[in-house]
Amino acid sequence: MFCRRRQADAVAEIVLPITPMLDMTFQLLTFFIFTYHPAGLEGQMDFSLPGAGSAPAPEHTEIVCPPDVAPEVKSQITVTLKAQRDGLNDGLLSAIIVRPTEGVEVALTGLPALAKYLKDRRDSPRGGAIDDVQIQAESKLKYAFVMEAMDTCVQSGYQRVGFAPPPDLN
Repeated sequence: MFCRRRQADAVAEIVLPITPMLDMTFQLLTFFIFTYHPAGLEGQMDFSLPGAGSAPAPEHTEIVCPPDVAPEVKSQITVTLKAQRDGLNDGLLSAIIVRPTEGVEVALTGLPALAKYLKDRRDSPRGGAIDDVQIQAESKLKYAFVMEAMDTCVQSGYQRVGFAPPPDLN
């Protein structure tokens, strides 16, 4: 027999069609760009900060209060937001307690009741000068409820809304 050695076969090249893959990639990118609609005002808050030069320059950088003592924040109305702790609905809003500086504290059932209370208090003759609201939320409360309470206060006509340390950490 005659043995002949085969010449090395030419290695078959694999050709990948790149153009259709690029077309598909750009179509997907275009689809996601056209269908993406971010939430309108998510994460945006209006703040009014003091103008430049309106605050006196500090003379020294010494800490005035000890680190374990929270500074006293004065406000006419304190809104306390309580969180549920039943194991099933942890972090949901369970109660709203409103404490004006003068008068008795009031327990409310939800944010619409808070809005009504704040608007009525703002429109009353004795409540016309009230402009400060302080929100005091428990540490386990979900942040969305704190933001909704802040929005409710601002929509009720209160421009200066602040925050206090959580009542359950004191």
